[in-house]
Amino acid sequence: MRTEALERVTVDLLEELGVAAPVYRLGELERHHVLERRRGSLVSYVVARDATDGAVGLLPVYRSPRPFEPSLDPDALFPGTGAGADATSSPFSTLCSAGGAGGYANHLMLRAGLAAPRTALAAHALIDAARDIAAAAGCARLLVPDLDRTQARWLAEIEAEATAASTREKAVLPIDWNDFAGYLAALPRKRRWQVRQERLAFAEGGTEVRDEPLAAVAVTLAPLLAQTQRRHGEAVDPAAAEFYLTMLAMTPGAVTRALVGYRKGEPVAFSAVVRCADTWTVRAVGRDYAAPDHAEYFNLTYYEPIARAAASGARAIDFGVGSLAAKRFRGCRLQPLRSLLIRSASHRQRKSPLSATRPTLGRAVASESSQVADRGGINGP
Repeated sequence: MRTEALERVTVDLLEELGVAAPVYRLGELERHHVLERRRGSLVSYVVARDATDGAVGLLPVYRSPRPFEPSLDPDALFPGTGAGADATSSPFSTLCSAGGAGGYANHLMLRAGLAAPRTALAAHALIDAARDIAAAAGCARLLVPDLDRTQARWLAEIEAEATAASTREKAVLPIDWNDFAGYLAALPRKRRWQVRQERLAFAEGGTEVRDEPLAAVAVTLAPLLAQTQRRHGEAVDPAAAEFYLTMLAMTPGAVTRALVGYRKGEPVAFSAVVRCADTWTVRAVGRDYAAPDHAEYFNLTYYEPIARAAASGARAIDFGVGSLAAKRFRGCRLQPLRSLLIRSASHRQRKSPLSATRPTLGRAVASESSQVADRGGINGP
């Protein structure tokens, strides 16, 4: 097996890996690429190939200067561990992240249908290459953030070497009903009463809801996003918020809409929702905190997306991290995201129980390739 570093990813590569919704996934990679380059980061894409030169895995690697993306700051991810300092106890000047550029997702991808232990072998090869990139950038540590359950299983052996590890959770609402009435009926009785009260307050407040293309209203909504970010301790100016929303609106392979609440013709709150296949993702919310509160936050963040997703036939809504108690109250289930901090020095020569199978990886992957379409397995977020 060998690895190579690319400057950009193509949809052909993602299709070769059997990635679901390859156009959308490429759009997400491109969006993060542009955002990171704007922040002064360097971006590489490591591809693992088998003996037949077929692609078996992909891992973006981001090298970012301070200030770091808040969701990836080691001091926040691993509080009380001193993880934000390098081997000399000096604060990191550059953060090297394998697979994650923010957004609470890791873009580590393996070829669909690849069976264990070959998944671990391919994932380890990608991480080893990322260690080398980190070392060349002067980073003593490599961050591997926000692994879902499957990705964490691929890297279980590497986690044993981690200098720090942590888990945070994101909230996902499965949609097992056809309309908002069905959603309400599925909630426990005490929760139903509060939801009805919040819906009533919203209706009595006279807020008009419009479902609009995010691209058409990004400029108008940016100040509301900036207000919300500042309220939660992150200094974001409207120009940066506008750039983020504009980039989000440009993601191909998905429909990105804004659910906007208007009062007297002025926007007072919104949620930006990415609709891809049968999953909706609430990616950003904002509110004018000077306007009277008529439960706009709860309705535009939760209830309006829920009602519209159910009507459209969607099967799940990803509400992301944060405010987990409020999300669980409204029916969400929590999914773990595992983050690791590992040494950047290459460990390719370390002894491993997997090493005995390493020489046969190419033949094994080739023999499985014909099963990919039938098995339909998707590895990665």
